[in-house]
Amino acid sequence: MSVESTPAPQAGPPVTLDRDRSKPLRILGLLALCGIGAELLAAYGDSTGDPGGIAFSLLFFGALYGAPALLARDLARRIGGGWPAMLLLFAALGVAEACLIDQALFSADYQGYEGWEETREATLVPVLGLSAFNAYNFVVGHIVFSFGAPVALAEAWRPDKAAEPWLGPFGTVVALLAYGGAASLIISDPESHSAGTTQLAVSAVVVAALVIAGIVVARRAGHGTRPETGRRLPIWVTFTAALALAVAAGLAEETWGGLAVGTAAVALTGFAVLRAARLHDWTVHHAAAVALAFLVVRGVLAFTYFPLLGDVAPGPKYLHNAVMLAIVLLAGWAALRPRPT
Repeated sequence: MSVESTPAPQAGPPVTLDRDRSKPLRILGLLALCGIGAELLAAYGDSTGDPGGIAFSLLFFGALYGAPALLARDLARRIGGGWPAMLLLFAALGVAEACLIDQALFSADYQGYEGWEETREATLVPVLGLSAFNAYNFVVGHIVFSFGAPVALAEAWRPDKAAEPWLGPFGTVVALLAYGGAASLIISDPESHSAGTTQLAVSAVVVAALVIAGIVVARRAGHGTRPETGRRLPIWVTFTAALALAVAAGLAEETWGGLAVGTAAVALTGFAVLRAARLHDWTVHHAAAVALAFLVVRGVLAFTYFPLLGDVAPGPKYLHNAVMLAIVLLAGWAALRPRPT
């Protein structure tokens, strides 16, 4: 009996794995940028100008803001969602932070911050037990500065990876533990027990509704088609327009009139972005330009006041402001720098 020999398999082209070596840097950069955008850039706390306090704040706020930003972003991206879905999820995180974790929205004198009571009384809604301006300032502030703007810049660092999830199973677990640990430390503080039972229950319902809405929007976006776009809008035009709106929002006074101005500026920004995305070739760089404008305004305005807590000397205070603004500008340059075609 003869044995028929089989030809040896032909060697094909070498298999290369697309390893994203920059992903750990993007993740670490986003964690730091979330902490800076949320707290350190505004420089209103007593850690301003203190290197040790800043180092601790970067770690703590990276866990408190950066970790959930990563989780929300990954959730939206895994199910095909874009910015509408992410913003709803960021809104859920903002409500959770202000109403369930530190409960600052319901506090009459939170942590002894200077001017807190006056600001709260100016737009107090007694039946809700909260300040309308604070509700706008805290929730919108978290959406923009704690989550949205840092994510927009980080995604533009590697545009080809912007629509992909960045965390694997291990990274997701680490992010959940980091967020849970940081939030637990704040909740354990007696100063964070300002909300009543009804306020906590309603806030939890709002958070759940926003999460569900974000998932629904993401799933619908994943099954939809991208609308036709026209010519590309210059980045400088996007940045300039966003800068003007960010200035209007940033200078809004803590009154009912200021609330109207700030709300209008933010709403107009959202409308303009949606309109531009439909009429033009909108890219991650345009989103980054909007994000950078709002962060720059926040950083510049921080030069105009001293921390609301503690006694900080002018030298360390202004150096802190300059360094934080420089970090934001560097992150913006990395997002918007020209790339070879």
